[in-house]
Amino acid sequence: MKPPTAQMPNVSGYTMRPLYIFIATIFISLSSNAQADSTDEVEPYDYDTTLKGGYTISFKVDDSLQYLYLKKGNRTVTELSSTSRGLLYKNLGYVGADFTNYFVLVHSFGSGNPHYIELIKKSTGKNVLKDGAAWIDVDEEKEYLLYSDNDLPDKKDKMTLYNVRTAQKQLFNFPGDIFAEPEVLNRIQISKLTDKQLVIKYDTEEGSQTKVYSR
Repeated sequence: MKPPTAQMPNVSGYTMRPLYIFIATIFISLSSNAQADSTDEVEPYDYDTTLKGGYTISFKVDDSLQYLYLKKGNRTVTELSSTSRGLLYKNLGYVGADFTNYFVLVHSFGSGNPHYIELIKKSTGKNVLKDGAAWIDVDEEKEYLLYSDNDLPDKKDKMTLYNVRTAQKQLFNFPGDIFAEPEVLNRIQISKLTDKQLVIKYDTEEGSQTKVYSR
């Protein structure tokens, strides 16, 4: 399951994680890609905003910034992110997966870049992952998240399979042949996940490949 790709800290208007500042700054300069400026009508935020457990994502805009808030009923749990008004909403963030007590907030910047993620605990609004974690895939029903601590991994890096319910982690090597081409993380998906195996599929120049890991 891939995150939505749709039509999907405080420095110069940013309160996002420090890793995103440089990437987001590039997008500010590309005004032709902006969804709105301060004189335009605000485009609707068209990503999912309803979460399990009675939580919601609230989108707001003022003269210079656009924001996402985590709410439960009328109570605001936390401000999740903010960017300069007019940046694409997928930069600001969107829900990539919704679990019982957590959800994945994804920040996407297009052009084949990794999807940066935060795993947010709903009751506190806190991210439990390291800054710079990047999406690989998810099993939403079993509540497992597959991600990389390095947004541009190499052969020494590992994939992390995270049990969202128990907070247990398992580390797995990337397939050796996946590094022959760019956009490593965007070419992997979970094919099967059991108590004994993780099976992934990944794309190469030779076609789709499968790798089985014992758990």
